[in-house]
Amino acid sequence: MFQVDPGESKKRLDHYLTQKCLPFSRSRVQKIIDEGLVTVNGAEEAASYKIRGGDLITVLIPPPAPCADNPEQMDLDIVYEDATLLVINKPPQLVVHPAPGHRSGTLLNGLLGHLMKETRPEKGGDGPPRAGLVHRLDQDTSGLMVVGKTPEVLDRLMGQFKDRQVSKSYIALVIGIPPTKRGMIEAPIGRSSGDRKKFAVTATGKPSMTRYRIMKSYLEGYSLVDITLLTGRTHQIRVHFHHLGYPLAGDPVYKKRGGKADPRFPRIMLHAAKLGFIHPVTGEEMVFSSPIPKDMQGAIDTLTEMAP
Repeated sequence: MFQVDPGESKKRLDHYLTQKCLPFSRSRVQKIIDEGLVTVNGAEEAASYKIRGGDLITVLIPPPAPCADNPEQMDLDIVYEDATLLVINKPPQLVVHPAPGHRSGTLLNGLLGHLMKETRPEKGGDGPPRAGLVHRLDQDTSGLMVVGKTPEVLDRLMGQFKDRQVSKSYIALVIGIPPTKRGMIEAPIGRSSGDRKKFAVTATGKPSMTRYRIMKSYLEGYSLVDITLLTGRTHQIRVHFHHLGYPLAGDPVYKKRGGKADPRFPRIMLHAAKLGFIHPVTGEEMVFSSPIPKDMQGAIDTLTEMAP
C-alpha cells in the first residue's frame, strides 16, 4: 500500500508504481493494473491515471505460478522449422500456455517435448530445451504461430510484432451480413468496465485497427470474412466485430444479448490463415498460409452461399 506524496502528483499510475514496485518492469506493472489488482482510493484506475497527493494506492501482487513448463510428447503440425525458429499450425481447443486448470497438455509443453530432441546428450545438448512463444491464439482459435528457439531470435521477433512489421490475416465466420464488402474498424480496445475478464471498445483503450473483406455471404445470415490485423490487441477481432454488431459465430463471450448458441458452431469460427515476417537471422521474407481446418470448413459447408 502506498500513499502519494504531494510532490509526486500528476505522475502516471504505472510510472509511479514502476518506481515503487522494484524489480517489476513497467510492462509487468501495467499487466497487474489491467488485471484489476491495483486500486486508487478503493477504485480501479487505468495505467494512465494521473495520481494526486494523498491518493491511497493498494497493490495485490499475485503469487508466481508454479512451474509447469514440462516437456511432453505431442503430435505438432509443424509448417516450417530451422535451427532458430519454427512455425506451427495450432489446432482448435489446444491451450497455448500452462495456466490454472491447464497445467499440462498445452502447446508450450508440446514444443518443449519437440525441442528436447535437440538437447539430448547424444546430440551434444548441454541444457534444457527452450521455446519462446512470440504471440498467442485463443484456445478455440486455430492457425499459424511462430516460435523462437533462442532468446535473441525471440527478442527480434517480438520487436517485429511491436513495430507492426508482421502481417497477420484471419478467416472468420460472423453472424450477419455487413452492408459493405470492405471496411476498416478503428476503435480503441481496453478492459471492460463491467467485467475485467473481458475487453471492449472504450474511450480509454489502446488504438486498435482491423481491416476486413467479405469473401462470401450466406442465406442463413452469416458472412465469411478475410481479416487483417493492423494492431495486436487481446481479443481484437472478437471485440471489434461484436462492436459492429456482427459477432463471430460460436463465440460464447462476445455475443449479442440473448443470442442462442448454434450447435453447428461448437467453437469460435476463427482461423489464423496467413502469417508473414522477416527471418531474424537470414533477413529473408517469410510468408506462410494454412487452409481452414476441417471442423470449421464442415460447419461452413452447412450454409447456403448467396449469389454474388
